[in-house]
Amino acid sequence: MPSIFIYGSCVSRDPFEKPNDFKLEGYFARSSLASAFSEPPAQGTPLPDVETLSSNFQKRMLETDINKSLPSLLRSTEFDYLVIDFIDERMSTVQLGESTITESEELKSTGFAITPSDVHEPWSETGLALRLQGIQALTRIVDPNKIIVNRVYCATVDTDGVPFPRSRWFDRNNKLLYDLYKEIEKIPGVRFIDYPGGRSHGSRDTQVGPAAVPLQRARKRPFHGRVKAPDQFRWGPPSRLS
Repeated sequence: MPSIFIYGSCVSRDPFEKPNDFKLEGYFARSSLASAFSEPPAQGTPLPDVETLSSNFQKRMLETDINKSLPSLLRSTEFDYLVIDFIDERMSTVQLGESTITESEELKSTGFAITPSDVHEPWSETGLALRLQGIQALTRIVDPNKIIVNRVYCATVDTDGVPFPRSRWFDRNNKLLYDLYKEIEKIPGVRFIDYPGGRSHGSRDTQVGPAAVPLQRARKRPFHGRVKAPDQFRWGPPSRLS
């Protein structure tokens, strides 16, 4: 049975909750490329108190982001494929001396004091540069021939064809996603999962804003934080790999 490691959002994780022919060896989310591959905080640097979080999953994600554990996990874990998406790159990052951490909802929930001047939006010059460095670091650690990119964007319409409200954030974020996917596409060996017509339909059921899920069968209910996996994302192996 082929094995996978997922670094990305629930968009890539949820399909593996359905019956499939893959063994999930690891899952890591809510950590920007800009943070995951940066230097760990220097000794004595004030850090968030992860124990204020009630969820063990949230604690583990925040601890891994702070301690920069992903590179060692990728090196030490045996897997056939690394599945990634860049939806979590929508989050800003926070400079901590020579280190960078992700301004995730988990970080905010700890009440950690953040100096506004230390925050870098993802589409800022610094934010983009750090993410591009992260892509280079990732592809040095993992054989590019093992990397499968789930090329998803924030949806423009729901599954009934009703447009989501547009915003400057929305347009900037999809432009960022496009730039990051194009950057990793330059690296020989990396493969992509693409969707029919390149369309993005989304659920109104997610907390991340206009749903970051392509072509999924969505219910139009108030946001409740649950994203349903897209039926078009099938493994065995993926039929839309390019």
